[in-house]
Amino acid sequence: MTSPRTRWIGLLFISLSISLVIIDGTIVNTIFPEIITELDLSSTEVQWVQESYVLVFAATLLIWGSLADRVGRRRLLIIGIVIFLAASAWAGSADSANSLILSRVVQGFGGAMVLPTTLSLVNATFQGRERGIAFAVWGSTIGGMVAVGPVLGGWLATDFTWRWAFLINVPLGIVIILG
Repeated sequence: MTSPRTRWIGLLFISLSISLVIIDGTIVNTIFPEIITELDLSSTEVQWVQESYVLVFAATLLIWGSLADRVGRRRLLIIGIVIFLAASAWAGSADSANSLILSRVVQGFGGAMVLPTTLSLVNATFQGRERGIAFAVWGSTIGGMVAVGPVLGGWLATDFTWRWAFLINVPLGIVIILG
């Protein structure tokens, strides 16, 4: 049995993991003007950049949740974060629509590995009243990050470059893996 302190620190890193995935689902909407200009995207390509992530994410979510129960939640979470980080670096360095779309597909796979494993980790780590509080933190994190994504994307695209909307995932993901 883990100590209460260790469980709550674990919840911090679980929350950071889910934050990374949720923000990435919303951040892209605010950086499209810069991406369109730099990569000369068509309206169809813009749609694929956004929707490819969501389609793969939604289509594979249940598969990864089931697999996490068999191979280990923590292991699959870390694999998902690593895939997500590699795809984020790829997206941040994309030089064409095809490259950006493919990187978003891979991000979708990584993100879909992360979401159910974080939920499962919360369920397995906490009991009783603490479980209810932990689920509230997990759910609130998702809700909050839906709002943070567009703001963060707008700031990064305005003050830096749209590429940082993806590249910011790399140092944050490394912190999560170390945690």
